[in-house]
Amino acid sequence: MPLFLAQFAYSPAAWATFVQAPQDRAAASQALLKHFGGNLIGLYYTPGAEYDGFALFEAPDEATAAAIEIADVAAGHLSRNRLTRVFSVEETRAMLLQAATAPSMAPKNPA
Repeated sequence: MPLFLAQFAYSPAAWATFVQAPQDRAAASQALLKHFGGNLIGLYYTPGAEYDGFALFEAPDEATAAAIEIADVAAGHLSRNRLTRVFSVEETRAMLLQAATAPSMAPKNPA
């Protein structure tokens, strides 16, 4: 399955709730992903960074990954997010081999 990186920032209200009642957000994330046929690889936090954390997850395709992100944002606990498709070394190698077959796009000097 394709791999995705979802960066997120919690709203101030969400942080206030977590301080008062710490929660296992990995379990909630896995439940959401499982509903859509995906799988959580890991949930990590990066306090003090541009985003509060990120999740690595698998989803059946890009449209499903986007639906997962939309459902998560719609819950109201995130202030911003970013979804990025992540490629394995093998996938990147295949892309490079395919790119090598492209015709030249370099500008030509006038004769």
